[in-house]
Amino acid sequence: MNSWLLMVLLLGAATTEAAKNNETIPGGGVSCESPFQEVGGRCLYVDVYNTGSWDVMRSNCRSVGGDLAVLNDAEVYSALIRYIHGSGFPDLTYWIGATDEGHEGLWLWIDQEPVQLGTPYWANYGCDNNQMPTGEDNQNCAVLDSSYHLYFNDLNCNSNHYSVCEQ
Repeated sequence: MNSWLLMVLLLGAATTEAAKNNETIPGGGVSCESPFQEVGGRCLYVDVYNTGSWDVMRSNCRSVGGDLAVLNDAEVYSALIRYIHGSGFPDLTYWIGATDEGHEGLWLWIDQEPVQLGTPYWANYGCDNNQMPTGEDNQNCAVLDSSYHLYFNDLNCNSNHYSVCEQ
């Protein structure tokens, strides 16, 4: 009986410590601090209450302890799309943490890693089914675009949209 109690206490302590550090906890996913929720193994916050430019929404994400989301994994991206649909907000457009503002055509995540272009992330454009950013000089920030079923699109960074934040 005493060894069972010790095991329960140790498991509880490990779970508490993992939760403090947003680590994977035994028997489950990731522990996320509010307002973030575990989606696809990451701590994400789909903010459907506030809108603003890319910079404003990045500041908003930082104010709650995160930053705009880096969606560099197709499974996480797919889980996020399912989460947004399940939450009832697929008709909104969301800023994510990708931009080519520093150098036109060079798409980077906010962590300076390159953004994968084409399938499975970017929307289909035009009659030639181009799955790339449109490349216009005034469209330098990436969104999950409701007009394109939440595939990536590049828009003017000063337009107002919701955001997906990551902790």
